[in-house]
Amino acid sequence: MSDATTVLVAEDRESTREIMVHLLERSGFRVLAASDGAQAVDLMSPEVAIALIDWMMPELDGLALCRLIKSSPETEHTYVIIVTARTEKSDMIRALDAGADDYMVKPLDHDELLARVRSGERIARRERWLTSAFTQVREQADIDPLTGLYNRRHLDHALADAVREAIGRGGTLALLLLDIDHFKLVNDLHGHKVGDEVLRQVAQVVAGQARERSDIVARYGGDELAVIAPETSPLCGTQLAERIRRSVAQHRIPVGDRLVSVTVSAGLATLGEHIAHAPDPVAALIEEADTRLYQAKNAGRNQVAA
Repeated sequence: MSDATTVLVAEDRESTREIMVHLLERSGFRVLAASDGAQAVDLMSPEVAIALIDWMMPELDGLALCRLIKSSPETEHTYVIIVTARTEKSDMIRALDAGADDYMVKPLDHDELLARVRSGERIARRERWLTSAFTQVREQADIDPLTGLYNRRHLDHALADAVREAIGRGGTLALLLLDIDHFKLVNDLHGHKVGDEVLRQVAQVVAGQARERSDIVARYGGDELAVIAPETSPLCGTQLAERIRRSVAQHRIPVGDRLVSVTVSAGLATLGEHIAHAPDPVAALIEEADTRLYQAKNAGRNQVAA
């Protein structure tokens, strides 16, 4: 069944493995079976919610496998149950120290096995729900609710990381600041509701011109937008800025029974030697892009200054 919880059974004894697989499948679980630790590694994925692991296995023993599972960000929340014939308290402590969530002693009681797996299933589901909820909250905290772009908070962190990485490897980096020309007039003539729609659509046009996998587009503040473009030379940065400027100027926004158009001014800064060696390269890059933006607006707007 498509929504069945996935359980990995790693057991080198075939008869025991078959009994465990049959018992779990009959109880509605989706089961992956491995005959040794190395095969279990190949079968592991984020889909595996619970792993039943025999301690003594060839290739890779249960504790080593448990440590691998718990050390990976993709599988660290997998609920691991170590299964073994070892009965000493010190053995149980070793298993728990290796990251195991539970410990069962052979020979296995079938009812107890199912009860422990179901308990692990509840815990794994709760853990994944909490992780998903936390991820959504974190992502929402970085998104501007009006435009759907990243907000200034995310931009500041992303720019600092991009500058540090570019300086570290001697790479190139461009920062583009954009301002919607005469945006106050749009609000005064058509109202703030129309102004919001204009800002949303301009944001979409800008995002559509950026490289999806590498560039970061954000709302810088008010009617200003920003684009962080890694591995972008001054020439390529200027070409990007011109594409955005033209695309915005050609875009028509429905307002009632007519269409409204706006333009943008753009200021481009790239990571040159003078910025890389500045006391605060991030601040220097922003200041240069802001200066170029002012020059573009002062020169008549609807143009790029680089």
